[in-house]
Amino acid sequence: MVDYTKDHLVYWPEFFQAEIELDQTETLKTIMALLSTHLGPITIFINFISFFSRQFVQTLDFFQQQEKPVFPFVENQLQNLSAYLESNMVATSFGSDLDSLIINHHFRTGDFYTIFQQAFNMAHERFATHIPSHPGHPLFRTCQIFNPKFIHLGIITRKDIRRYSIITESNNPSNNLLDEWAIYCGLTIDVNLMEVTLDKYWLNMAECLPLLSQIALDYIWLPVSSCSVERSFSKYNAILDDNRQNLSEDSLRSLNMLYFNSENLNI
Repeated sequence: MVDYTKDHLVYWPEFFQAEIELDQTETLKTIMALLSTHLGPITIFINFISFFSRQFVQTLDFFQQQEKPVFPFVENQLQNLSAYLESNMVATSFGSDLDSLIINHHFRTGDFYTIFQQAFNMAHERFATHIPSHPGHPLFRTCQIFNPKFIHLGIITRKDIRRYSIITESNNPSNNLLDEWAIYCGLTIDVNLMEVTLDKYWLNMAECLPLLSQIALDYIWLPVSSCSVERSFSKYNAILDDNRQNLSEDSLRSLNMLYFNSENLNI
């Protein structure tokens, strides 16, 4: 919406002028007055939001992926987002394009930089209020262990399985699981690992690390957001409509699974 507004803002004065000639409402008069006196700042703020919101959109898109296991990468995404917010809270430059836009509208960049920094400061305050205390945050951090690069390329303390007691199997690991964990931690990192998704990696490990592989395959597919749940309820309501009230529980469960997964199954 903001990108569309940015590209078409130049047409707003003419559009609202035409509207006000047809309907002299107070709302239209207020909008027209703002466009007459504040079009420059509005243009600058719209461009600022359009450019700097892309990181948030990319992060949200990452969380909403359905076809790849992303749960072990959530913590990394959150850390990157936090760094993005913190760095822009004290940024001394917000890009040459934005600078040119500010100067072309006869303003000083410093006047707007203070506002931009405040915007990132407010965003970081909300982030710091909600994310660290999120009930799933400890599990986000722990499930990084199922990303082999986190174990193999990290510090030695990451290889202590008892640090991950939030995972039930790690709280009191069996001897067999300890043996598999030791093998996993001692593996040499594969340079081609970047090209392999986690589900394929752990499926390939099922023969040599059967216990750990099964645990990993359970956790890496955990849903990150409620999107999947909301989609499943929508599918459920579409199946159980007024004309299909006599479906058995088994049929309803099977149809719901089929409809929900039809895109992934190419049906």
